[in-house]
Amino acid sequence: MLFYLYFISAFCYFVAAKNEDYKGYKVYNIELRNQNQQELISELKDNLIDFWTRPSFQYDVIGKAMVPPILFDWFEKKLEEFGINKDVYIEDVYEFLTKEESRTKSSEGIPESGFNITRYHTYDEILTYLRTLQTKYPNAKVELVEYGVTELNRPIVYLRITSNTNTAVEKPIVVIESGIIPRDWITVPAALNIVEQVLSEQRFLNGLEWIVVPVLNPDGYEYTWTNLRLWVKSRSTSSHLGAICPGVNLNRNLDMDWLRFDSSSSPCSTLYGGVEPFSETETQMIRHILEKNGSKVKLYLSLQNRGGYISYPWNYENAASGMLIQHHLLGLRMVNSMSEAYNLNLGSVIFDRASGTSSDYARAKGVLYTYNIDVVQRDTGVLIPEEDVSGIVDDVWKAVVVAADEMIRLYK
Repeated sequence: MLFYLYFISAFCYFVAAKNEDYKGYKVYNIELRNQNQQELISELKDNLIDFWTRPSFQYDVIGKAMVPPILFDWFEKKLEEFGINKDVYIEDVYEFLTKEESRTKSSEGIPESGFNITRYHTYDEILTYLRTLQTKYPNAKVELVEYGVTELNRPIVYLRITSNTNTAVEKPIVVIESGIIPRDWITVPAALNIVEQVLSEQRFLNGLEWIVVPVLNPDGYEYTWTNLRLWVKSRSTSSHLGAICPGVNLNRNLDMDWLRFDSSSSPCSTLYGGVEPFSETETQMIRHILEKNGSKVKLYLSLQNRGGYISYPWNYENAASGMLIQHHLLGLRMVNSMSEAYNLNLGSVIFDRASGTSSDYARAKGVLYTYNIDVVQRDTGVLIPEEDVSGIVDDVWKAVVVAADEMIRLYK
């Protein structure tokens, strides 16, 4: 009851200034000193606690957890119980965001020089850019497919890209999905950079077909621009508390071990998995893409922002799929191609078990090579300044090149 009363009293997004809901929230650094602390960390999970970065003893990663005032005492007692030092990284998240956002994105709108993929853009700006690609690249076949609309009536789209010759030839398909977690802004320019690079390199047009979802979660993405920068869900109101706690975590909504691990049945949780699998139009589009293209899909990449990892299935189970050796060997080559240090492992080993994820669903549907690419973070975690975008997205492209070349070699 306390949980719902807290949210009902705090839920004022209709009238609140941007990010005002985060007033008084703190972010704690969580540094693990032994494996026992790693195993205990799951007890720090709560519907109201938001891990910006998961702590890892194995990979020497300091976690960051955003905690509301109502849980300060409980959270700090747990830290003490586990022998983890109390270390407050941010005293007030609202004040932090007010200062940080002016640094994260340098300016508004599209500059006179045109659309710049190494900057952050609103969804409308992105759609306008996507509609120019066919004219900009006449050497390619570029189709902008509108699957449907979100609850707030925004189009949900994906690109199909290949060469404009030999279109009748069946080619292996690479699917790139980004923006499934809306606050992960960095994934959007990473996906758009992949589009530009593919359109500029004839071998990737001749050898493959590409399906790219630049922003899977348009409503949530726009909400991070206008209201709450750290929002992680969609904006649907299908649950019994939809008017009070809208949204579904789309990366917990797919029909793969749904609602068992690292997900929640509470609509007010950041990990809410929805009223049922595929309850959301956005995840229905992922199902549609995979079912429509079937065995032609050979590679599925989900771009996210959890701190310098390439991971492969399973996420829901502490075991690998039947592609363990192939996944790991190709993943090693992807990691070795990158300029910054990325770690490679099973998703469940890196992040703990998680149900309902897109990459697990793709693997279960028969896609042999499926990976999450979680980009490197900076000191603040999920907020990456625009001056860092270019280097990060170029690094992601290096890994994609390795994987794409392997698909061409395997299936030519």
